[in-house]
Amino acid sequence: MYLDRVTVSRQTPVLDDEGADSFAMTDVYTDVPCKLSQYGKELQSEQRDREYWLRADLRICLEPSYDIQPDDALTITHEGQTFVLYAAQAFKYPTHQEISVRRDSEA
Repeated sequence: MYLDRVTVSRQTPVLDDEGADSFAMTDVYTDVPCKLSQYGKELQSEQRDREYWLRADLRICLEPSYDIQPDDALTITHEGQTFVLYAAQAFKYPTHQEISVRRDSEA
């Protein structure tokens, strides 16, 4: 069932070269088996000043043992395609967890 793969990245506090507080994206989990799917088929689009913008709502399912937090960046490989998506709140079941993810992109 889990034929896709996800790498989960999260902003973590770090110190920069001068010792000041900063943030960096850090990989929390890599190459985790998952399943990316569509739901609701809601596709929103809009014409902005210089581009045409698309928004698609998707869902990812994976084992419940992983701690996915809202706003984690998810890099998902699905059927030879790569998607960079951002997580919403995870909803956990005893057998799996479901996370709504959103993709915003320029057409």
